[in-house]
Amino acid sequence: MIKGSVTSFIRTLQRERVFGLTLALVVILMVGSIGFSLVEPAEGPWWTRFGRALWWGMVTLTTVGYGDVVPVTFLGRLVGVTLMVIGFLSLSLVTATVASVFIERKFRQEKGLEAVKSTQHILILGWPEDAEALLDQLLKRLPLTIAVVLINKAPPEQMDAIKEKYPQNAVFYLRGDYSREEILLKANVQGAFKAIILADRQPGETAAQVDQRTLFTALTLKALHAKIRIMGELLRPENRTYLERAGAEEVLIRGQYDSSLLAGAIASPALFRVYTSLLIGDGQGLWDVEVPIQFHGRPLSELSAYLQEFHQGILIGIYTEGKTVSLEDLLSEEPSAIDDFIRRKFAETKMTHLLGRTKVECHINPPATLTLGPHQFAVVIASQRPSL
Repeated sequence: MIKGSVTSFIRTLQRERVFGLTLALVVILMVGSIGFSLVEPAEGPWWTRFGRALWWGMVTLTTVGYGDVVPVTFLGRLVGVTLMVIGFLSLSLVTATVASVFIERKFRQEKGLEAVKSTQHILILGWPEDAEALLDQLLKRLPLTIAVVLINKAPPEQMDAIKEKYPQNAVFYLRGDYSREEILLKANVQGAFKAIILADRQPGETAAQVDQRTLFTALTLKALHAKIRIMGELLRPENRTYLERAGAEEVLIRGQYDSSLLAGAIASPALFRVYTSLLIGDGQGLWDVEVPIQFHGRPLSELSAYLQEFHQGILIGIYTEGKTVSLEDLLSEEPSAIDDFIRRKFAETKMTHLLGRTKVECHINPPATLTLGPHQFAVVIASQRPSL
């Protein structure tokens, strides 16, 4: 990330001809110093006289004016006046150009126009009305070292307020259409490890159009970065299969859990508060932690007792990540236009052999005698993520 930022900054300086101006400034300094050493009387070898003149030229050019070396002859003073005028103008030009570069970069970054140089970051594509709540919950669970890049068409002032709300987190903003390849490249999609595509419904759009954009975005993400993990939000449940075929590991249908929560609130208000407390992370939250290697081959009861004793956590489930599945496993048996489209897109990127998706097997309230093994994760209720 640092290397990319430095390279981009150097290219900007080259475009603004800062290096050429600096070279001209050095030439002016050398010519003035040589002239001073030739016309001003001094004792000693030539390198001593030139070093004294170079020091005088540097002090004069920067308008410091220590006064330890001064011209005493008419020609020496004439050289000094010339160096003062030309040097002052040249140095001011260099300083103003470099300052304008920094101001321009800051302006472009605030407006969401500057390319992102972060790596191992998360992309949040789209900004619906409830996106701020998602970002708030996400930043509570992420380490401060993981950056989050927001890509949407929201006003820059709104995104500036979001970034100011989380000063300790690395939150970046990129303005544009997240389904376009050039915007994703500016977000350094090749360096990201996860993308969240939100159902960002614009005025006048139908649910089918929103889901279609989500599908195209998932295909573009996989084409640019085959190993990126995608979580997509849809408005219509019948489109789930297509998004999964496009490579999304997790698919969420907007509003699919609302009826369950409402039913829980009607049947048992207290149980509803338990649901919402766990989901919001108010005091206690749901966390997943990988089963440590020292517990492999041992019963679940030992890990549960360890979590409760040392982390005040309650183990409520286990899930296992299986092996990757092929593209053909996800396509339907009957050929269709969407299947042909997906197959052709992956063929263009030469990645039709694997999608990189994983099968997840979940077990809620597993038996205490369950033998633990690799690729397993424990689901724990705790105030913070247990560090194992």
